[in-house]
Amino acid sequence: MIYHYTTVESLALILKNKTLLFNRLDCVDDLEEGSVCSSGIYVGRYVFVSCWTESDEESIPLWKMYGGDKFGVRIGLEKDMFKKYFINDPKWGGQQWAGSMVLSLPSEEFENEDYFILPNQSIDSDYFYRKVQYVDNVATKTRDSVIITPNEDGTYTGNISFGEIGRYKHRRWAFQNETRFALTIFPFNPIMCPNQDDVGTLAFNACLQNKELAFTKYFMSLDERILDKMEITLSPSATEGQRTIVDALVRLYAPNAIVKSSSLGHLVKI
Repeated sequence: MIYHYTTVESLALILKNKTLLFNRLDCVDDLEEGSVCSSGIYVGRYVFVSCWTESDEESIPLWKMYGGDKFGVRIGLEKDMFKKYFINDPKWGGQQWAGSMVLSLPSEEFENEDYFILPNQSIDSDYFYRKVQYVDNVATKTRDSVIITPNEDGTYTGNISFGEIGRYKHRRWAFQNETRFALTIFPFNPIMCPNQDDVGTLAFNACLQNKELAFTKYFMSLDERILDKMEITLSPSATEGQRTIVDALVRLYAPNAIVKSSSLGHLVKI
């Protein structure tokens, strides 16, 4: 079970839409990690994260920062929470791709001309689900994320280590004890490129030019069955009326979910 502190409004949308929000890294509250730049590329604008913690002990700072004004909740879900799609011999970009795969994204996501999401959503991979490391200097850890090497013919070879972006935060944030899901989204879809020999160059140039994505939020679909195992902890300052609202949401969208009072209810005022 992992935990996410949020507002009741967000809980309502999660239950109704059965999706989880990912925010672009340059739009999160830690301005330092969102402004990471390597070799002139602002790599944070291509990484989207959903932030959680594995600590089952309630955190007063997290309640204060993310639980809203007295009307927040802490959501507990199993880590393997996303809907699975079985894709067999897909036809993308006018080409037939042989083989089968199981992804956490629907097939049509790979047919979008404006962006491409790296299809690496294995819950066992620390690329998709990573534990944040707290360091003294984020820039030092990420400055070599982009390596550009000149070739003899005057061209350049580029390598971007996106797995290092969104992995480090300054020690001042260590109280969060954070784990997170991370998606890498390119502002270019290599599958839709008519000449596959040009894919590497076009994809790297799009990043080198700091091409903007048209969106700052992305939603992944949850496995509907996982909502029956959801655990919802009310804010330490929750009123009876607020509990009634949460109970009504659960009856409507996730009748088997558990709603419980905070263990800090008589100890702290949020």
